Amino acid sequence: MSVFFVLSGFVVTSATLRKSDPIWINVPIRYLRLAIPATASTLAAWLLLSVSPTSATQLATLSGSRWRGWTYQGSPPGPAAAISNGLAGVFLSGGSFFNNVLWTMRPELLGSILCFAVCAFARPRFRLAIALGSVVIFIALRRYDYVCFPLGIILREVWASGRLPSALPIFAMLLGLMIGSQSGNAAQLFGLDWLPEALKPEKKGGLLYPIAATLIVYGCLRSPRLVATLSGRIGRYLGAISFPLYLIHVPFIYTLVAEAYMHTNLTLPARACLLTGSLVLMFATAHAAERRLERPFLGLLGQLRGRLREFRTERRNVHGTAG
Repeated sequence: MSVFFVLSGFVVTSATLRKSDPIWINVPIRYLRLAIPATASTLAAWLLLSVSPTSATQLATLSGSRWRGWTYQGSPPGPAAAISNGLAGVFLSGGSFFNNVLWTMRPELLGSILCFAVCAFARPRFRLAIALGSVVIFIALRRYDYVCFPLGIILREVWASGRLPSALPIFAMLLGLMIGSQSGNAAQLFGLDWLPEALKPEKKGGLLYPIAATLIVYGCLRSPRLVATLSGRIGRYLGAISFPLYLIHVPFIYTLVAEAYMHTNLTLPARACLLTGSLVLMFATAHAAERRLERPFLGLLGQLRGRLREFRTERRNVHGTAG
């Protein structure tokens, strides 16, 4: 998720500066942008868990995985709890037992608010100073996942100023992928025990991952070949369905896919068919959600933003007339 957090810092900052809306407009719009899809996913997860309430537990007995402990099993709470969890719980508690990927919603909202606050300053050097200060503060607090957002802001500011270097972008991306993929006993294996604790690969949520994510995003920004690929038809399509796919893939895996796995023999062809069918199902669902739900919802948010802008203009006119 570190890559997506860095991207959020970059993209949210760019969009905020382009729209020039005040923070009191940006924050509720961003909250709705995250909370409504999150609630839709918790409701979908509740429905799937109601149909298949113990699949993850049964699968865990075969695989030994601890992931079943991150989702409701047996008798999940009702739909009201799912709605409450999506609208508020994921932001207050930082997690969800309906859809455990929603732990990202709180960092995403708070990181976006940081972007809005930074964009309140017109001068780029002030925005850079605040972003750099935020990096230092988050490192001091050991909230390394939040470091991604100011790193994304810094990338955006340097890129927008035309000062982002273009040296070895492919190497930077590959280095980031290699660093970010390390885990377990990698520090001991590569003789890196001397590294600070925050930079050790086995440190879950450590500082290593924001650094790796920044290298990956830098590589994608500065490589003409990667820019052309990601900006092409396939890249834009995958970007469009990425959020719905992210929201639905785990509920599918710990219910329908887990159930199918337990009723499938363990031969390689059977597993290949299950993997293929699962991917087709998830991509088809994400495609339909993006077309039927995501696009109309974004349109409604655009209309709400327009109404808030009109209200802002009216208030300015009233105060101007009164003055």
